[in-house]
Amino acid sequence: MMKFKSLLFFLLITFLFSPILRAQQQGISENVLPIEGIWHFKLDPFETGINSNGVQLLPSLAETITLPGSTDQAGKGYQTQAMTSIRLTRPFEYKGIAWYEKEIFVPLEWKDKEIQLYLERAHWETRVWINDKPIGKRESLSVPHIYSITALVRPGKKNKIRIRVNNEKIYDLEYAHAISAETQTNWNGIIGKMQLQANDKIYLADVQIYPHAEKKTATAKVLISNAAKKQVEGELFFVCSLKKAGAEPMPVHRIKFSGQDSVIALTTEIPLGEQIQLWDEFDPNLYQLNVSLNAGAEGQLSRAAKTLDFGIRTLATRETQFLFNGIPTFIRGTVNSSEFPLTGYPPTRLKEWLRIFKTCKDYGLNAMRFHSWCPPEAAFEAADQLGFYLQVENPDWRFTVGKDAAVNRFLKEEADRILQAYGNHPSFIMFCEGNEMVGPAVKEFLTEQVKHWKETDPRHLYTGSAAYPLIAENQFHVLYGARPHRWKEGLKSRFNVRPLDTEYDYGEYVKKNKEPMITHEIGQWCAFPDFGEISKYTGVLKPYNYELFRELLRDHQLMDQAGDFTRASGKFQVIMKKEEVESYLRTPGFGGYHMLQLNDFPGQGTAPVGVVDIFWDPKPYVTAKEFSRFQSARVPLLRTASFTWTNDQTFKARAQFANFGKLSMENAAVSWSLKYPDGGLYAGGQFNRCNIPVGSPFELGELSVPLDRVTAATKLVLTISVDGTTYSNHWNIWVYPKTLPSPERKGLMVADHWDSKVKQYLEKGGKVLLLADTSKILSDADPAFSGISWNTVWSGMPPNLLGILCNPEHPALKYFPTAEHSDWQWWDIVRNSKPMVLEQMPFSFKPLVQMIPDWNNPRKIALVFEVKIGKGSLLVSAVDLKNNLDKRPVARQLLYSLKAYMNSDKFLPLTEVPAQMIDMIFKK
Repeated sequence: MMKFKSLLFFLLITFLFSPILRAQQQGISENVLPIEGIWHFKLDPFETGINSNGVQLLPSLAETITLPGSTDQAGKGYQTQAMTSIRLTRPFEYKGIAWYEKEIFVPLEWKDKEIQLYLERAHWETRVWINDKPIGKRESLSVPHIYSITALVRPGKKNKIRIRVNNEKIYDLEYAHAISAETQTNWNGIIGKMQLQANDKIYLADVQIYPHAEKKTATAKVLISNAAKKQVEGELFFVCSLKKAGAEPMPVHRIKFSGQDSVIALTTEIPLGEQIQLWDEFDPNLYQLNVSLNAGAEGQLSRAAKTLDFGIRTLATRETQFLFNGIPTFIRGTVNSSEFPLTGYPPTRLKEWLRIFKTCKDYGLNAMRFHSWCPPEAAFEAADQLGFYLQVENPDWRFTVGKDAAVNRFLKEEADRILQAYGNHPSFIMFCEGNEMVGPAVKEFLTEQVKHWKETDPRHLYTGSAAYPLIAENQFHVLYGARPHRWKEGLKSRFNVRPLDTEYDYGEYVKKNKEPMITHEIGQWCAFPDFGEISKYTGVLKPYNYELFRELLRDHQLMDQAGDFTRASGKFQVIMKKEEVESYLRTPGFGGYHMLQLNDFPGQGTAPVGVVDIFWDPKPYVTAKEFSRFQSARVPLLRTASFTWTNDQTFKARAQFANFGKLSMENAAVSWSLKYPDGGLYAGGQFNRCNIPVGSPFELGELSVPLDRVTAATKLVLTISVDGTTYSNHWNIWVYPKTLPSPERKGLMVADHWDSKVKQYLEKGGKVLLLADTSKILSDADPAFSGISWNTVWSGMPPNLLGILCNPEHPALKYFPTAEHSDWQWWDIVRNSKPMVLEQMPFSFKPLVQMIPDWNNPRKIALVFEVKIGKGSLLVSAVDLKNNLDKRPVARQLLYSLKAYMNSDKFLPLTEVPAQMIDMIFKK
């Protein structure tokens, strides 16, 4: 009997969903006609195309173009005459009207069908003519343009489809990345799926699913199209199943309906079974809902089917933290500003978005914010599959909110379109109006928007504007300010004001609001551009900015150091990002962050802020595995007052843990070790076993390690790991001797000023250590410890250097432990210096300790250098190595190492220069 019932159930499902099954077997539905391919084409910059009578005035469309695609890809438009260092360059630009036309044979079998034209994404206003007659207009930057063309189509014949695409600034959205020249560009064209779709006269126009985890049901809201407005009697069938191998479909849920409106709206509650499985970043469980319709009107039968995926999840907040499925959740996001240089527009295929989001997850992220734009359907599908949280935004970045009612109207309608088109996706977690919005009525507009969204669609969390302003209706905030370097803060930013400690956090920011806070666009630390990426730009956007930077470097005779600059600045970039990320994880009650960005940003002055390049490929100086040690769901943390110590002190710290995994960690064994660079153990131990709850920060225990067994300056590596897991993090600690021996002079002159006495001593073959008075150095280079934030073109102020570059194996640094790049122990050295600009030096000259320059202003900049003058040898320091050395162990150690080097037989400068070149370094 059970087998018989199962057979009946299978036959029922097969009958109800035979259109879907046939589509799967054939690879394409018999009710879908693709219209991609070669189209006739013409630009119409002067708008002479068609008059109000529909009479064609322009000549026949003599050119051709391939769709999906853009005018840029086809080489249509105005050829760019200049290149810029501000952004990538479009070789062909066009803004205005373009015409696309194609004849399509429509099957005779579609005679009694409702036919739609489906354009997945157009940029950004379309008008359509079918067989020379107008059918209407659509405008959207975010959702498909769909036209009902039944009345004008001639089934069984060829039909002329003419599409007018206008990418003029139809509404003044100002800087939104949906149209910005800085990223995807304001392209003209049509991308994604292009189809004619046929339905029976009564069909499923829309299905929206609202899961209720607590009730183990889902509310389905269905819109049925009944264009003829005939009296309809019909039935809907809902079959739901978990999308896992072997999962059994749930019992068929069915409802009857009737009506004669053009659109019939129905709502029903679908049981989901007792054992529901939730969707989140750890377990992205998806359900599939098959909806079928059988209906009749005046003896004519109609059938329709629609399949969609959804996930069951709850979104809530508790005080200042997010609760997803009842679990405290920390947003580790990256901003995406629609940077796709090969096409100039976003991908519409699932494969590419799976690659992007998988890269993000590999680097420890769980979210992406789409800065003032909305991605295509494929992005949501990929995020659904991988368990990745999306913050979608309206295409809005205005400083004039309230000055144009037409723009407000468009954006209100656009937001509703986005919520309807993509609202079923469980990855669609958050929605926001736009970025950094300003205007005389901005708060009123945002309040109205957020209030409306909350009332109409409870499936998402809402906020008004990223960064500012803040409004009371927000369910969460994306706020500017909680970061170590704020806009135009210059050398007053935290990393430049004092040496690093990790006792600080951003608790004062958390306390300001009752809702969760995601901090806005953090980690804007740049690396020097990698010119090896230039060959990868094989598409519509060209890296002339990078080529200009490369030529600048060549002009300044620094081209041979390009790779060193990229690698060393990149290593330092990661160090700064690490501290920034950890500072948020160790802040109690913090909601999360949006990193700007995981990949590079190509515009607004050019900002190579990513640890992957613009193509989402790894950069050569850090791997995903290394990066995700400090950016993931579970991270060991460290609180300490300093990272530089002397051997008469005791290293003290507190070990903490951020656990934003799905469960608490029961009976966790956490070990620590302090090791020498060669791996030798200095000290180690284990904290008491503990249960680590979900949240942060959790106190693991204290460390107290006497450093008296350190006899020479060294770096020690502190590692904290959870035994038996991959959860591990490490920090560098530098230990210096409290007292140092005085090296023998051996004919060494130590001088503070460059004067005739020093010159004469050199002429006689002497050795001189010039500890230059930093106030006497003639230089416009700033002693910036941190790297460049965003870029100096946009900010116009320091920091304008990218850290140090040196050779750790050089004998001058034998007694000064360092890597080739900046790390936290260099703070005292760099901030107490006046970097010297040495443009006058010959090509072969390389400083012993060099500052990596801004790629917009590449120069030889030194902290320490050596040269041969006459018979003598000179070593010059632009670092204050004279004052308060009893309180500056790092400076004291560097001075000791330089003196020891100069007293050795290895002090043999190779570059010979006249004394006049040194004259140029100092003020007259």
